Amino acid sequence: MAADLTVLVGDVGGSNTRLALAGPEIGVTALKHFSNDSYGSLQDVLTAYCEQPDLPDLHGCCLAVAGPVFGDAYRLTNRDWQGTAQDLQDSLPLMPGARVHVINDLAALGHALPVLMPGQLLSLRAGRQQGAQSLVAGVGTGFNIALSVAGQTVEAELGHASLPDIVSRELALILDKQDHGFASVEELFSGRGLVRLHRALGGDPSEEGSQIVGAFMDGASGHPAERTVPSWARLLGLLGHELVPAYMPGQGVFFAGSVARGVLGTEARADFLRAFSEPDGRLSQRSGEVPLWLITDDAAGVSGTARYAIEAAKARLSSPA
Repeated sequence: MAADLTVLVGDVGGSNTRLALAGPEIGVTALKHFSNDSYGSLQDVLTAYCEQPDLPDLHGCCLAVAGPVFGDAYRLTNRDWQGTAQDLQDSLPLMPGARVHVINDLAALGHALPVLMPGQLLSLRAGRQQGAQSLVAGVGTGFNIALSVAGQTVEAELGHASLPDIVSRELALILDKQDHGFASVEELFSGRGLVRLHRALGGDPSEEGSQIVGAFMDGASGHPAERTVPSWARLLGLLGHELVPAYMPGQGVFFAGSVARGVLGTEARADFLRAFSEPDGRLSQRSGEVPLWLITDDAAGVSGTARYAIEAAKARLSSPA
């Protein structure tokens, strides 16, 4: 039965949705991208994908969404799409008894950690692995984390939490004002957060995150990006340092997301690494030992939903009727 087991998996962001088929024998295949602006709902995207010819029998489905998930209810943070797993299940041509699972997109990356390949990762800093816990921190359109414990993932919504004091104080020094206006973690550590910091440092209000990082990489003399990108990288390092005692990720911290990839793929990585190891404290030695990684594959979350959906389908099919 395992050879015939096929599941529908995907990663639903604010702008785009990736859907694919997965199974123990086929891996992840038939990956397709959809622009969410072209569809009225997530159900419409799923229907469009399932219209492909020769669609195999679907024994389950797992979708990762960029937003909070409570029970089987989901809501995208940056798009007015919400509903329940049951709503999606009713719209899909699933085999009898098959289920739809909806998880947070960072939780999907947590599930992907055991199956990520070397080509999907970049080592930021070697370290000493210990314990059973890993942490994924996603910095893209928004911010969030997921804790992975021995292959099981714990969801969170850390982006909505207040900035740690050490980050807030450093930000006040950078901007030379106490009331810096970045109240939550996500307001600073996201694409719009990078843009806001750039504007506060005198940057062109029309420049987007990719342009800011590009200007820094080009070495444009006198461009405000010369200060924006290293400053933001340093702040991310301070935040990362605070995540170590909070979550004890002895197996490593894995950074993901377009903004993390953009900034940590530049020379500003050195500013990030220095700040990560800099603060004094009782657990500073532990922070200096934790391996740091960058997930370079933007579609890595699909691997996580595939692992989740295949294991759920296997468990259902092997359970007594």
